[in-house]
Amino acid sequence: AVLTNMKKLLREKQLDPAKTVFISGIGCSSRFPHYMNTYGFHGLHGRAFPVAEGVKFRRPDLNAFVVTGDGDTVSIGAGAWLHAIRYNMNMTVLLLNNEIYGLTKKQTSPTSRIGTVSNTTPEGSILPPISPIQTTLGVTNASFVAQTADWNPVHMYETIKAGFEHKGFSFIHVIQR
Repeated sequence: AVLTNMKKLLREKQLDPAKTVFISGIGCSSRFPHYMNTYGFHGLHGRAFPVAEGVKFRRPDLNAFVVTGDGDTVSIGAGAWLHAIRYNMNMTVLLLNNEIYGLTKKQTSPTSRIGTVSNTTPEGSILPPISPIQTTLGVTNASFVAQTADWNPVHMYETIKAGFEHKGFSFIHVIQR
């Protein structure tokens, strides 16, 4: 659903593939750049934001999209995520949140709900989840924060479009099943 809506946005906005880049880290979400006919960078776990900031610093003319997951951003990349919000560079961020480390075969992530049974928490997770929306809103310079869900493609498209049209750091939390 996210890929379909992103391709729709690129088509409707007539974004030049030579002026568009998708950047990701590691995780369930992060093969995204491979499916786009644009520039792409599939980087290290938790390092999508520093790469995207470097791209925007050197090439502010590019349409930059960061596609990341709950493990990639809310865990190892949390520090980079918070500072990216502060810097408020013009990029659109999609945090795809399935509340689990799916790539490593079902381990709890920082967004897993209390009681989540997984390979790492066979008795159920005991830690409260981190809320990507609350965390983003708690950082100075948060200028566009939105939430959508993969089962509502119309709402998702309008949210991604509004985020792209916003000048500054656009954070979109995509709840996934």
